[in-house]
Amino acid sequence: MKTQHFLLFVIAALVTSCGPSPIPESYRVQMPPSPPFRTELLGKECRWLLEWYDSGGKLRRTEIPGNDAGTIDILNEWPSAVLAWPYWPEKSIVAGFFYPAGALFPFDAADGKIILSWEAGVEAYFYRELDRARSLHTTNRMPEYFDWKRFRTLLREEAAEELRIDPWLADWKGIAENTVRSGFRRSLIRAESRDSTEIVIPHAGPWLGASPFRPVEFWEKGGDVLLLLSSRPEIFVCPGGILSASSNSRLWNPFP
Repeated sequence: MKTQHFLLFVIAALVTSCGPSPIPESYRVQMPPSPPFRTELLGKECRWLLEWYDSGGKLRRTEIPGNDAGTIDILNEWPSAVLAWPYWPEKSIVAGFFYPAGALFPFDAADGKIILSWEAGVEAYFYRELDRARSLHTTNRMPEYFDWKRFRTLLREEAAEELRIDPWLADWKGIAENTVRSGFRRSLIRAESRDSTEIVIPHAGPWLGASPFRPVEFWEKGGDVLLLLSSRPEIFVCPGGILSASSNSRLWNPFP
């Protein structure tokens, strides 16, 4: 991977020395369509918290009031990540409750646009977690050296079926930490261990999970359902409020 990075650097230097670079300095961001039922249930389109690495390599953040994110200047010397976190302030749903959309540059760039998707949100999040874990350790396992094309194929085509359906079932923070400490291996890509947990439903549905890949549930108020939950809290949203549930805790917050 270091050799590949060096060759990309040399090519970029040669192109620059011969004239204007064919790589744009800025790109227009194209947001993904909303998953089913989200807009109907929450009453309006979301706002977005957009995060990316600018042309100087600095992590940038900006709030987007709608689906038009405008243009961003992006680090283009090596692969980098763009994340877009949906949130609804009027519902007290902050950025981070729902999993993000995202893109990997340059793989999701074309015709002056960076095209965000829910599938690439997982990969961009893993990039950010690799960068965070790398900053805590003395290592050369940096996200820009990672084989993202191979990882994308592994995750989307070769992983276990449950992860191909919903890749957020994996603990990407833990996977990133293990990758930085001892290197990436295919066996790290697995669903997090979960326990069957009984939940009493506090409000009528429909219910949406934090993952855009989770199907809509139509649980009834007062009903008992069995959910597979880990120790990490998982968010569920219905017309009346937000339920946070893990294998050992429950918290119901009605909407304002």
